[in-house]
Amino acid sequence: MSASFLRAFAGIDTEPLTENSAAYLASWLRVLRKDSRMVVFAAAAAQKAADHIRGVKTAEEAETTTLHLAA
Repeated sequence: MSASFLRAFAGIDTEPLTENSAAYLASWLRVLRKDSRMVVFAAAAAQKAADHIRGVKTAEEAETTTLHLAA
C-alpha cells in the first residue's frame, strides 16, 4: 500500500507497476478475508511508512522534536 500511496503522490502511473500492485494487493485480499480488521492496521502502517519516506511528520513526531529541541 505504501508503494501505491507514494506512486500516487509522485504522479507515477505505469501499466506494469499497476499490474504488479494489483497482484500484490490480491494476495492481501486473502489475508483480509480471514480478518477484516487487518486492512485498517495495514493501511495505517502503509501511510506511516509513506509519510516517513516523504519526510512528513505526524503531530506526535513534531511534538517530540519540539520537546527535544527545547530541552
